[in-house]
Amino acid sequence: MGKILVAEDSLIVNQHIKHALESGGHEVMSVYSGKEAVKVASDEIPDLILMDIMMETNSDGIDAAFEIKQSLDIPIIFLTALTDEPTIEKAKFSLPYGYVVKPFNEAELLSNIDVALYKAKAEKKIKENSELFQAIINSIDKAIFLLDSKRTVKYANSIVEEITGRSFDQLMDRDINDVLCFVDSNGNAHPDIVEIEDAGEMELMLGDSDNVYGDFYSHNVSLDEEYNLFFFKDITERVRIREADEDIKNRRLLSFIEGQEKERERIARDLHDGVGQIANMIKLAVKKGESEEVVVDMLDQFLDEMRKVTDGLLPTLLSDFPIDACLKKIVDQANNSSNINFALQAQDLPELDMKLKVNIYRISQENISNIIKHSEASAASIQLYGFDDHIQMTIEDDGVGFEMGDYTDDTSHHGLQNILFRAAVLNAECNIDTKKGSGTFISLRIPYEKD
Repeated sequence: MGKILVAEDSLIVNQHIKHALESGGHEVMSVYSGKEAVKVASDEIPDLILMDIMMETNSDGIDAAFEIKQSLDIPIIFLTALTDEPTIEKAKFSLPYGYVVKPFNEAELLSNIDVALYKAKAEKKIKENSELFQAIINSIDKAIFLLDSKRTVKYANSIVEEITGRSFDQLMDRDINDVLCFVDSNGNAHPDIVEIEDAGEMELMLGDSDNVYGDFYSHNVSLDEEYNLFFFKDITERVRIREADEDIKNRRLLSFIEGQEKERERIARDLHDGVGQIANMIKLAVKKGESEEVVVDMLDQFLDEMRKVTDGLLPTLLSDFPIDACLKKIVDQANNSSNINFALQAQDLPELDMKLKVNIYRISQENISNIIKHSEASAASIQLYGFDDHIQMTIEDDGVGFEMGDYTDDTSHHGLQNILFRAAVLNAECNIDTKKGSGTFISLRIPYEKD
């Protein structure tokens, strides 16, 4: 049973209808003009309206029905004694649920009302389900669009509108190839996306706008005809991060390679200026017949120079001594060759494999070199502490500091780039806290596995 509004300007007919409907178990409200019908409909929200098409007051039923339909979704059945085509044609535009021609019998009236109420209830449920479906589809973080067999867009969710900058109306019934163009990971354009199988990562071309990257796949749907359902998840941010990471890795690798070249240049120079010169002196001494004592002294110098060169490559002490002893040697050398007071603290360090020892040694060596060359510091310290699953390493100075962006974006600063590269090699977490005028603090959390 339902709540029904009767709008009929004839008192007798109005009351007749009201009595008949109440006998059928309905709740009935009566009005006698279109204006009253609009007001009561707005206030009471009936389940159905019986509206006389042409009432004798200033506002007829058709005009009132149009006004109600603009704001309320209430089913309307027209009551009419007129069956002329122009009137019926005009009434159609208010989308009535039916017509009851006067005079009518009560059974016909109640039957029409029952059918209208059932239809209205079913349509309301369909509308609610449609709204729920639309809300669910729009909450999915993928662009979803449906094409018919003619490659025409038949549906697109709000993500498609957001990505393409086109409204639903601008997308509907358009040939998909006029709307979207995809490029695969190899740079090949796909003007006809229906021919693309599940392709994985694709790039959506958006004209002058920034293009969108996404995971792309499709699914065939069979209804009354064949449809193609496409899914496209925006992964642009992930791609940008990946590209940035690749760029950083490439810059680190470039810096590392350039550092290696500089190391080769240093070795060549040391061999030429040191070892080569002494070797020539030994050769001349032997030719001149110098005493054994003189030649032995020259050979000792030769061995010292060779030791200096090889220490620059891979110090032999790394094979023979623990890492703290190796670091103490380069800290002592730094204290002897600079005006900076270097301190070393090492505690609870485990036995380390050669890879860890070499990289920790080189990181320390690089930091000491950077501090001496650039920091203008008076004091600096290296701290190394062993824990169950990692080594905590810190390098700190009280120098002038620097702006990180000036260095990480510039491959000419090999020292810092090499430190970051070696940290990456060790899968170490590296944090650098510095700014101009406040010194530098570098912290590395270096993981390792116990034997």
